[in-house]
Amino acid sequence: MERNIKITLEYDGTNYMGWQIQKHGKTVQGTLKEAIEKILNHKITLTGASRTDAGVHALGQVANFKTSKEIPVEKLKTAINGLLPPDIKVIEIEEVPLNFNARLDSKGKTYIYRIFNREVPSPFEYKRAWFIPYKINETELQEVLSHFIGTHDFTTFSKLSADEKKNPIRTIDKIDVVRDSHTITITVTGRSFLRHMIRVIVATGVEAIKGKIDKKTIPELFEKRNRKFAPFLAPPEGLYLMKVYYNDYPF
Repeated sequence: MERNIKITLEYDGTNYMGWQIQKHGKTVQGTLKEAIEKILNHKITLTGASRTDAGVHALGQVANFKTSKEIPVEKLKTAINGLLPPDIKVIEIEEVPLNFNARLDSKGKTYIYRIFNREVPSPFEYKRAWFIPYKINETELQEVLSHFIGTHDFTTFSKLSADEKKNPIRTIDKIDVVRDSHTITITVTGRSFLRHMIRVIVATGVEAIKGKIDKKTIPELFEKRNRKFAPFLAPPEGLYLMKVYYNDYPF
């Protein structure tokens, strides 16, 4: 009997070319697929909820695959983790209905972006956050980033694939900016996201605070529908996929 297995995983994306399998370079999906296939002794189709970019991390990536093997899910989880490298781990596993699809059934996602903000970088935040040595006012950053809440055409603030160009409309339901000592955490929750969208939004907010663009003109940039008007991109190491929502999207 065919079974559908849903897994939730954490990974440090530093050493990977992103989630999705590529012709050249090590990926999270490829590493995970190889481990699962070795245990099951058959090929699988591994579907991920989000195609995180190179260097991006995850604390709540979701994926699913199908098998007819009758291995108990907890035993399967232990076996997979035993073959995975230290920077990728399955934290939850369950059997779900056969029609479940980790990508297509997603109702929304929460990402965080972390900025380490002090004069001297921290060795413990290396490849874990965007180091910015000049003072960032989190209240002002919240004000600027609030322009991105709502339903908009995000062409100006993303790197669109051919398919995404057909529908660049996306909805962001909430953005929160919180400082804890030297760390600024930006939490973004939305229905779905375009490629580089969050990194462009964060970088645009930082550049507006620096005065490189007038923060009052950000609403006008949506109408430009041209990436050259927001050519900024925050580094990937500050971005984390935190949660994928299925039946419990909060908005």
